[in-house]
Amino acid sequence: MDGKECRKEKILLAACRMRLRRVRLRKHNFSRTIQHEKGKMRKIFALCSLLLLSAQTGNAALGGGPRFLDTWSEMNSWESGSSPVDFAQTLDKKLVFVLGRDGNVQVYSAVGEQIGTVAVEGQATAIDIDPRGKTLYAIDRNGFCSVFSVSLATGAVDGTRRSRWRTQTRPVDVACLPDRGLVFVLEADSIIRVYSTSGELRHYLPVPKGISALDLVPRRNMLYLVNRNGFYAALRLDF
Repeated sequence: MDGKECRKEKILLAACRMRLRRVRLRKHNFSRTIQHEKGKMRKIFALCSLLLLSAQTGNAALGGGPRFLDTWSEMNSWESGSSPVDFAQTLDKKLVFVLGRDGNVQVYSAVGEQIGTVAVEGQATAIDIDPRGKTLYAIDRNGFCSVFSVSLATGAVDGTRRSRWRTQTRPVDVACLPDRGLVFVLEADSIIRVYSTSGELRHYLPVPKGISALDLVPRRNMLYLVNRNGFYAALRLDF
């Protein structure tokens, strides 16, 4: 074999080795993608299983029949000015925020005295507040989430909008983790998207179809979900 043929063989061998490395790299990347998708699917499947288990546990608990709950007594009641859509109250139970069909949030004391009103633009459908009632979160039919600072320094409610952003799809429900500055929005495409209070998308969590409401316990990182069939699930969030 002369020198020219030898060089051709070396070039051909080098090209084959390079092609083989590319094939191996593609297989490695593809394998990583598959593992990532499998991990997401396992989490969604686990959530579905948790919802099913919650339903089965609830049915078993009711096996002996429901018991009449007679250990309660009325403390306060009053009539709100507008047909209520949603409500939230502070941790100390001193303030109650009631969202009416007119899109305004009425703020009441614990004895029903109307303290003031926070006007929410865009026909609000759900609200949440931080435990002290200093921040109000609202979603509306136009696909926006708004954050308001609430002050009672003057004795009346002063609600100032801090931020407003459009969600990825139509919002269904909203809850907050104020100590982390996070807003959880359940959206119509069955994804819970987690935003900063300025509207920056931070995290997302796919959930089974039919989830209709969510709630959070601040400082415990507990997320609670219910769906239209009455199933309930509790999830611990690890950030």
